[in-house]
Amino acid sequence: MTGTGGEVLVITHFDGADLSWVDRLVRQQGLACRRVQPFAGEALPEPDRAAAVICLGGPHSAYDDAGHPFLAAEQQFLRRAVQADAPVLGICLGSQLLAQALGGRALPGTRGLECGFIDVRPVQAPVPGAVETAVPAGLDGRFFSFHTDTFIPPADAELLAVSDRYPQAWRLGSALAIQFHPEISPAGIRQLLALEEDKLRSYGIDVDDVIAEAAAARDTGWAGAQRIIGGWLAGRVSV
Repeated sequence: MTGTGGEVLVITHFDGADLSWVDRLVRQQGLACRRVQPFAGEALPEPDRAAAVICLGGPHSAYDDAGHPFLAAEQQFLRRAVQADAPVLGICLGSQLLAQALGGRALPGTRGLECGFIDVRPVQAPVPGAVETAVPAGLDGRFFSFHTDTFIPPADAELLAVSDRYPQAWRLGSALAIQFHPEISPAGIRQLLALEEDKLRSYGIDVDDVIAEAAAARDTGWAGAQRIIGGWLAGRVSV
């Protein structure tokens, strides 16, 4: 089933989250972004009122819904959306919330902080001549990542991609979950790192190098966003 309607609901988890690339890709499909901020007390609409749902990253832990009750409400919303066969994309924290919502688990990672540009590779090579459906092309390459938590996918999910430390993508029904960040522009990466700069430097992360790589990789980053998010939107959403 493809989503219908004129808006893509984008759930964010901190003030000023970078939507520049997401908004551009959504508009290319003849749709509009509707940002919703449950962390700020904004109510989530019914899932069937949106063409699709994109749940982005944030500083919270998906398993800390006792400390952040809005996360429990988001998980219930995501579960209902997938049950209704609405297209749902979870990125970073969003991927972990999707895991919890659909019977998997979010938990602290055992292999430390994954921050900077990482190499993502598919679990299985594409089958020659296979027809692309809901899974976008390009779930491999070099992408920005920033997380310490991870997920255990739901039991019936298909693992799609990994890095050398963590699982990176899975799908189940109408849901696609991605741990890394194909959606974020170099300006968004700079903003995100600035919020955590002191902490990251204490971990030995060279923030300046990461920002420089983001700027140098702008064109390939945008191409990856088009392949993954643009491909997902084109395959799952109809106006």
